Amino acid sequence: MKKKIMAALIAISLLSLSGCKEEKVEDKTKIIIPIKVGFNSIAPDTDVSAATKEVIRNMNTGLIKFDPDSKTLVPALAKSYEIKNNGRTYIFKLRDDIFFHNNKKITPEDVKYSFERVSGINTGKVIVGEWNKKLESINVLDENTIEINIKDSEHSSSDIYNITDVSIIPKGISENELEKNPIGAGPYKFVEYIPGQKIVLEAFENYYLGVPEIEEVEFKIYKEGASRLLSFKNGEIDFLPLNLESLKEVTKDKNIEVISSLGNDVNILYLNNSFKAFQNKKVRQAIWEAIDMDRIIENLALPKAEKLYTHMSPYLKEFYKNSLEKNYPYNPEKAKELLKEAGYSNLSFTLTTISENTFENDLALFIKEDLAKIGVNVSINPIPWGQYLPEVYKAHRYEAALLRVAGYPDPQRILQRYETNYSSNMGNYSNQKVDLLLKEATETYDTSRRIDIYKEIQTLLNEDIASIYLMDQGVAIALSSKYTGYKTYPFAFIDVSTIKLKKNNK
Repeated sequence: MKKKIMAALIAISLLSLSGCKEEKVEDKTKIIIPIKVGFNSIAPDTDVSAATKEVIRNMNTGLIKFDPDSKTLVPALAKSYEIKNNGRTYIFKLRDDIFFHNNKKITPEDVKYSFERVSGINTGKVIVGEWNKKLESINVLDENTIEINIKDSEHSSSDIYNITDVSIIPKGISENELEKNPIGAGPYKFVEYIPGQKIVLEAFENYYLGVPEIEEVEFKIYKEGASRLLSFKNGEIDFLPLNLESLKEVTKDKNIEVISSLGNDVNILYLNNSFKAFQNKKVRQAIWEAIDMDRIIENLALPKAEKLYTHMSPYLKEFYKNSLEKNYPYNPEKAKELLKEAGYSNLSFTLTTISENTFENDLALFIKEDLAKIGVNVSINPIPWGQYLPEVYKAHRYEAALLRVAGYPDPQRILQRYETNYSSNMGNYSNQKVDLLLKEATETYDTSRRIDIYKEIQTLLNEDIASIYLMDQGVAIALSSKYTGYKTYPFAFIDVSTIKLKKNNK
């Protein structure tokens, strides 16, 4: 009898162990990633914020995509494409077996609907303003071919990048449906969204590049700071964007993989030209030369960080303008003289920041300290992103503001922010020569000439002190000991599909 009882107990124990093992394996295929803020919209292409795009891009893909290995554009849902009619016509051949998250096959009609959606060509509701201006027509040529025609007056050498950004969605899906249950063709499909808390995605089994290795991802709102680091060390989260202090802490564990690079984002101190004092170049120069960027980088930034002197990061080496480093060195005594010459010895202004962004608020304190040394009084005004977006980013209602401006692979899209009438021209900068150069760049398909144009624009922005360019603060990401392989992008994208399980964890 005792033998039978013992055998039964052993069997139960083995069954329990087996169950635990399965649960452990399942846990290894789920990753929890912290995010700073919630979203204004989870519909594709609707929310312009980088914080939204870095998450939402996991659910969507387009005709072509940026490849982080080759750092070039490559076919995605399209298997090939050609450009005709001097850049006014793009013809795409779709892959044979591509599917949406509802497992319906993607057709040229879906592509047509997607481009008409962002342009508002049929509905009048514009999702992406550029497409409202650009799209002439989009035509289905056959069962796997689509033709996109750009208006004669709006064609640009950057259109290929604009096409990359358009998410392909099912024909007929409404905006209301996209907000509640978005359907795309990206590596991950929507599961659940709880505003202010989290969004959960799961691997798409019919993704054209193969099912991602990480089966489930939960993007969860976690406050930045020591508590987030503790959550990472305790295993509550598996992915941790690092600052200088947390980098020092996580590198103590040799099992933690750290991925570090330039970010291609630009930290900028915007000085609004609608504020009278900032219309004086001597005032702008004084502020720039009063900021000790070496001290700031040493105390705040990551090892890959670099000081900047124009609105472009050396991440895009081909287009980056060197030799501007000698301009506006740290010189507080000269800064005092410049303010005196400009008649602003007792300058005061308000510096607006995004309250959820710990780095920017720390940066603001350093700037405040530096400017106090030359007699400038800075009042820091942290406001939530939900307020910053409409008031500061869109309506330009501020005196000075800090912003980490998201980068792109396309230099035109980066520098277009300085076109006089551009909606995201946050500093209200205007220079007719810059406007003309930007226009020439859109009409030029010769790469070497475009490089020259963009370098000339950077020189002009530096000369005019269009804004005060601080740094590319760099990017460093820690993965928990279970994971490896994460790849960074020159724009806002946490690409979960690049993350793999370490072999000894499979």
